[in-house]
Amino acid sequence: MGDDGTATPLEDAMAARVRRLEAGNYRRNNELVLDAFVAFQRARGVETLESVSATDCRRYAQHLADRVRDDDLAASSANTYYDVVRAFLGWCVRDGRIPENPADTLRATEDLPTDSGDADRQYWWPEEREAMFAALDATVDEANDAAGDAAGTDGARRATWDQLKAHRDRALFYTLGLSGARGAEVLRDPDDERRNGITWGDVDFDAGVVRVFGKTREHQTMQVMTPALERLERFRALLAPSSPDWPVFVSLHRPSLYATLREELGERGWREERIEERLDADGPLALARDEDVTPRAISLQGARSMMQRRCETADVHVDGEYLKPHGGRRGLGHQLYSEKAELAQEVLRHESVTTTHESYREVQAEQLREDAEAVLYGAGTASQSDTGTDSRSGEGTDSRTDTGTDSRTDTGTDSRTDD
Repeated sequence: MGDDGTATPLEDAMAARVRRLEAGNYRRNNELVLDAFVAFQRARGVETLESVSATDCRRYAQHLADRVRDDDLAASSANTYYDVVRAFLGWCVRDGRIPENPADTLRATEDLPTDSGDADRQYWWPEEREAMFAALDATVDEANDAAGDAAGTDGARRATWDQLKAHRDRALFYTLGLSGARGAEVLRDPDDERRNGITWGDVDFDAGVVRVFGKTREHQTMQVMTPALERLERFRALLAPSSPDWPVFVSLHRPSLYATLREELGERGWREERIEERLDADGPLALARDEDVTPRAISLQGARSMMQRRCETADVHVDGEYLKPHGGRRGLGHQLYSEKAELAQEVLRHESVTTTHESYREVQAEQLREDAEAVLYGAGTASQSDTGTDSRSGEGTDSRTDTGTDSRTDTGTDSRTDD
């Protein structure tokens, strides 16, 4: 409770805690973690310090565990984040703001992930990455042909919808594999109100860069390799967004699209009958374009589900699992680090090359072994060592233009749930 007897906004308590930490990386890291915790609780309707319960802390621990399971976060980082929150709430107890620490109970902490090191962290190795890219290119070619064959028939809308999904999904895989992006930087995170997915206005095709809301909770410029840019550009031509505010990786989940249009147009004074008539006549995306309604981006969970389905169809896996969003960043970083640590640092946007060394310490150890053997036994020994990495860059992939059919056609008739 505040000194005046009123409830304390959670962000105010956080700010008070951060002000009392010594300046430097420790303070900055605490602020980043606590800012994300406040955003998570706010999304759940928890606005004040006094209202934070053991259940709320348990949900946060489960959220961290979900991120570890989905390979978006290391278990060690999840436990560190929770420790920061627990320390913050412990400070609030000592400062007389709350009577007890809701984060420091077995009920709150029992679902925290077990830290087993980096053994379970996924990497998109070059072979799997290129196999997936080839499968997605083939899927797009098939979808383009099907949309062309269906033009002017009753199946045109369904075929064009499938074509859109094929282009979007391919563009996402390419972007995750050839940019160093984190999934939460380019997709919508329902647990973080500031992460709504990148928009077309964030993409600079001429410079080959994308503006993202980074892990530091600051906007950063991220490079995107040419093959990914090409796939993004073809998807944009097909999608034909009416505004640069449209998300790049738009949700094609029909119930969500319909709900967004009904809500937005209803707020503009449209009658329900008029909305339904236009949806039936034009389909959701055409109506969104015509009336300048911005759809939502696909969520992290929606993207994971889509990626799992695409990998199963293509029969491409890493150690028996589908290619997860963060594995693309790790795989690219591993390949670049094998050549030059500083290049990996810049591409991954690490603040310090020390962070890059820590992330790829197994590569560093292997290179140190080779260098030491070269000194002890001669250069020939080291040259015979096989690092196990594939030097393919992915930039030799097909760059054919393949948008195929009229980008203004879409469907709203099929009721199946899609991402």
